[in-house]
Amino acid sequence: MRAAVLLDLDDVTFLEPSFERLADDNYTQMLVSTKASRARLLISEDEWPLALALSDGTSWKVGSFLLRRPNEAIIEKAEELDADILQEDRREWEKAVREYYSLRIAREVPPALEDFNPKRAASLAELLKERWGTMEKEMCLDAGCGSGAGAVALRAAGLEPLSYDNDPSLISLGLRTGRLLPEDTVCLDGTRASHYLPHCRLGAVIMAGEISPHNTLIWKRMINEVLELSDNTLATFGAEKEARLVEAWGYDKHRRVEVFENRRELFYDSWVCDIRRS
Repeated sequence: MRAAVLLDLDDVTFLEPSFERLADDNYTQMLVSTKASRARLLISEDEWPLALALSDGTSWKVGSFLLRRPNEAIIEKAEELDADILQEDRREWEKAVREYYSLRIAREVPPALEDFNPKRAASLAELLKERWGTMEKEMCLDAGCGSGAGAVALRAAGLEPLSYDNDPSLISLGLRTGRLLPEDTVCLDGTRASHYLPHCRLGAVIMAGEISPHNTLIWKRMINEVLELSDNTLATFGAEKEARLVEAWGYDKHRRVEVFENRRELFYDSWVCDIRRS
């Protein structure tokens, strides 16, 4: 497990029960209140605290500061215990944290039924290369990733997907089959993605689900979050009416939008909305 390796420990347990709870300041106070005899402070390349690990002599508990600010009490706790100081690139710690929570999902959540079509993934990769050209390991948001069809296509197109979805059973399936990589996958509410994820030049919403009157607001909020986080956004749909609806949302954000039919795919990704910052 990457988190343990980066902290030079055999095993660690995070105080925060889920990735989203990393933003909860209550866990900072819980960490400060934890009785401990040893400590390790992980700092970034610019010496910003990334995590504090505490040991009571039997196990190590970790609190992470990826999504919240450490306070003065955390530094005092580290000094009080004469903490060992370790340094690591922030992006490596981000991957380690994502891996920790992804592996927990894969271990604890029963997977959804298999839904992967390899031909569809190949078709999507062609579409991505056509619209974005040749790319080499550039990070791309993979919004509403499901069980990983989009992630497979994005990697085939030369991209490094940062995948997220709010359905742990689909994520569990994607992780168990290897389509989703633990270090690049997060389970979170897509309507609040900008609270948790970094800005990326590219963003993809592969096969946005059926947009109907009862879920339009949720889809609008999710799409708006992707638009907030990315400069060039590609979304695919099963029907033109959904693509046209998202087209209007793109215009509302003052973006350049192109909607077109994707003749490679007759069902899942038959319509495409290409949205770019002006």
